[in-house]
Amino acid sequence: MIAMAKIFDEADEILLLNQDTEDKAREIIGDRGNHFLKRIEGETAANISACYQCHRCTNACPVSHYMDVKPHQVIRYIQFGWREKLLKSSTIWVCLSCEMCTTFCPNEVQVAETIIHLRNMAAHSSVAPREKQVALFHQAFLESLQYFGRVNEFWLMVALHLKPIVLKEKIQTGTLTEEMALGFRLFRKGKLKLIPRRCKAMGEIRKLYRQERGEMD
Repeated sequence: MIAMAKIFDEADEILLLNQDTEDKAREIIGDRGNHFLKRIEGETAANISACYQCHRCTNACPVSHYMDVKPHQVIRYIQFGWREKLLKSSTIWVCLSCEMCTTFCPNEVQVAETIIHLRNMAAHSSVAPREKQVALFHQAFLESLQYFGRVNEFWLMVALHLKPIVLKEKIQTGTLTEEMALGFRLFRKGKLKLIPRRCKAMGEIRKLYRQERGEMD
């Protein structure tokens, strides 16, 4: 496995088949330099360069079967500088953030943290998400944190269902009625709070949010 990793490291001399295009165009590995790699390492403090493609992260992932780019490939794509492919992938939205990949990594590459960071990058970019409903849920979750500093399940679901794409699909599939009935049962049992409580540290939370988005000096 280590020998195979060394072969892939000869980046300037290896051609890799690009499976994302119909004409099977070839790309030169390493032609984009290591700018994206250095950026991600700097922003996440993850030692991505230490990955030698042992595949343990992918083997530990409970949802790798549903990913178009496997966890070990995510790290490799970063090393290659393939930013667009990662931001357009469904993997960054399918990831459960369970951190099984990080736990089983022998070199402590912090795979889960890296995928979460890529998800946030995609959410704040102009790239159309592959998993639209998951991306909208992510957006509604962040909006809830901005308003209240914590997550209120009722207001989170209201904000999500107000998204035209989500509401239209729920109505067409008939799941809206079922979810409303479930919400009513939860409310009757005291499991659903209609009035959200605002966190006392709202200023600090909003400051951290703006810093994460690069909106502050």
